[in-house]
Amino acid sequence: MNKAFIKDENTLRRIPLAFVFLLIFIMGLPIIALNYFTVDFNAVMNEMPTHITLDISILEARVHRYLWQMLLQWTAISLSIITVLLALTQYRLTRDSIALIIGMAVLFSGLFELLQTVMMKELYPVLINKNLNALIWTVANSISGLVLMIGLILILTHKGKNPIRIFMIPLAALLLLVIAFSLIYYAATKMPVVHLWQEYTLLSRYYDVTYLIIYLVIALFIYPFLYKKYPSILTNCVFYMAVTQIVAAIYLIALSTTYYNGAYNIAYFLKIIVYFIPFTCLIINYIFSYNSYLKTQGLLKINQGKLDYITTHDPLTNLHNRHGFEILLKKTITNNTKENSLFALFIIDIDNFKLINDTLGHVEGDHLLKQFSENLSLLTRKEDILSRIGSDEFALIVTKIASISSAKKIATRMLNQLNIPYRFGNQLLMATASIGIAIYPMDGKNTEDLLKHADIAMQHAKKSGKQSYSFYTKKIHFLHRREAELESYLREALKNDELTVHYQPKFNLLTRNIVGAEVLLRWHNKTLGIISPDEFIPVAENSGLIIDIGQWLLNKVCEQTKQWSEKYKKQLSFSINVSPIQFEHRAFFNNLSDVLKKYDYPAKYLELEVTESLLIKNNDTVTEGLKFIDKLGINIAIDDFGKGYSSLSRLKSLPIHTIKIDKYFISEIQNERDKVIIIDTIIKLAHELDMNVIAEGIETQAQLNYLIAKKCYLGQGFFFSKPLPAEKFEVLAYSF
Repeated sequence: MNKAFIKDENTLRRIPLAFVFLLIFIMGLPIIALNYFTVDFNAVMNEMPTHITLDISILEARVHRYLWQMLLQWTAISLSIITVLLALTQYRLTRDSIALIIGMAVLFSGLFELLQTVMMKELYPVLINKNLNALIWTVANSISGLVLMIGLILILTHKGKNPIRIFMIPLAALLLLVIAFSLIYYAATKMPVVHLWQEYTLLSRYYDVTYLIIYLVIALFIYPFLYKKYPSILTNCVFYMAVTQIVAAIYLIALSTTYYNGAYNIAYFLKIIVYFIPFTCLIINYIFSYNSYLKTQGLLKINQGKLDYITTHDPLTNLHNRHGFEILLKKTITNNTKENSLFALFIIDIDNFKLINDTLGHVEGDHLLKQFSENLSLLTRKEDILSRIGSDEFALIVTKIASISSAKKIATRMLNQLNIPYRFGNQLLMATASIGIAIYPMDGKNTEDLLKHADIAMQHAKKSGKQSYSFYTKKIHFLHRREAELESYLREALKNDELTVHYQPKFNLLTRNIVGAEVLLRWHNKTLGIISPDEFIPVAENSGLIIDIGQWLLNKVCEQTKQWSEKYKKQLSFSINVSPIQFEHRAFFNNLSDVLKKYDYPAKYLELEVTESLLIKNNDTVTEGLKFIDKLGINIAIDDFGKGYSSLSRLKSLPIHTIKIDKYFISEIQNERDKVIIIDTIIKLAHELDMNVIAEGIETQAQLNYLIAKKCYLGQGFFFSKPLPAEKFEVLAYSF
């Protein structure tokens, strides 16, 4: 049974009280009538036929007895009507089938009470059909009991998924009522009534055994199963009604020796009790339902509050989550629009969080997020709104700012305060942040635009070197769109065969012989034209496409150079640039082994160039990766050496074979003394560590002469040759 309430709190509060007042009013009407209206019994005696002799006192006594009998019947009728209304209302509110069945049983019995009252239209004792009254009583109680029993059995035996077609019960009750009325009318007017009542006998109303058996079945057999399945006040009500009917039947069967004697009056009083029991139970059930409703409402409010908190807050940091943040951002926009004021949206991202998380584990990663959020909270005002909107991404709304310079000061203070050591057990780790800033309303007038623009600014800050902040500008937006466009086309570049390999020759500076080449990627797209590697390589790294591109490049180079070596019987060394992103994927190292085996490639003629920034990371992944490459027999070169801050001890501990001097230093050999000193130091360091040293970007004879003088004998640059496509490099390197 569905207990869901469909009315409001006020409905539940008012219904029981309204029914009680209605019952008092209806039951009080006959009493008021008896007290304020009198009968002239002398006039009645004068109108009676002359053959009827009756003392006026006896007449008055009998009339009063019949009036009080009618009062009892009126009370029963009134109580039954109110009970039926209560039951139907209960069913309407809760869909409680037991309430409906009780209501139908009481309705049936009450209508028969009304019939019996209507039949007492004459007060003369000679016209009272005692046998007919007994018939009405027996039929009313029997069929009322049948309605109750059939309805309860229907509830107990119903096992289908579809709800009980409970509307059939009132239809069946109405049909039985019509049939019963018809039979009684026919029995009273067309045929002799079966003698149901015998005066002055021990068992004056033995036909009442019929409904006695019905209610015994309900009390002894149906009720236990019903209570087990549906334990409730109304289920107990069924039992109390059945017991009361059983007691009333016993009184009438065994003790009613005359019509309207004490036993009959007790039985009729019990009949009123039968109506009063469901009336009381329904009122009590309303009270419990109302209390349950209030309790449920209270729990719902508490749980709703908890649910609202869960749906709008991050469980790790207890800050607002993205959903809660967007709600607050909308409110902030509304408020600042009314006040015509500025506010700043900061997107704060922890630099290299994925690396920290993967290296130290998720537990320590969560610990860092907690510490970071606590430090951020200390930098905010009460009216500001701080949220965690992503894995390592936080958002801060500074609700009111005077100018853009105010936002700059806040960003600078955050970077300084957040760039502190974070403790992980016994070790300390530095964590930095990149910040993107969007200003309302210049950078957006809705949540979507503000979030998007602040995020674009944050990504620009990361690409600019991290541990920095960036304001959103149209230029940054253009660069972001350009990157998105490049990424889209780059995903199709391999399929469309748009990437090509170029080779920049490496020379022995003394003999001018080609000793190898640096492999370089070139991309030509039909729509975009020629795209510089400086532009599309970062896009490939940020999008993860560098993994597939790197794998394609390695296969392409090994296949091509293997063919050349077999064709010309000449071995040259070829170096391929490796992105730090590739070092983070185990598949890259597995692919190295597979390619060497696939082409039977001599590993010593393959060189991988890694950036100095990769060595600075100083983590186990990098060290193990370099050792794995060295174990395969592949040479390792440090590209752009001198621009970073590699320590000497770090350099000595790694299997490095070649140091490449960045062209930035080579270009200023004749102009800047400081850079010349760095070049001299790098060359000397390489010799002391027994490493090869090669100079990049040689463009003049003077640069060449200086490098030879300092004993740097390997180099590359436009002075010798620009990067060449495969067919031109083949001619230059193998034909002479």
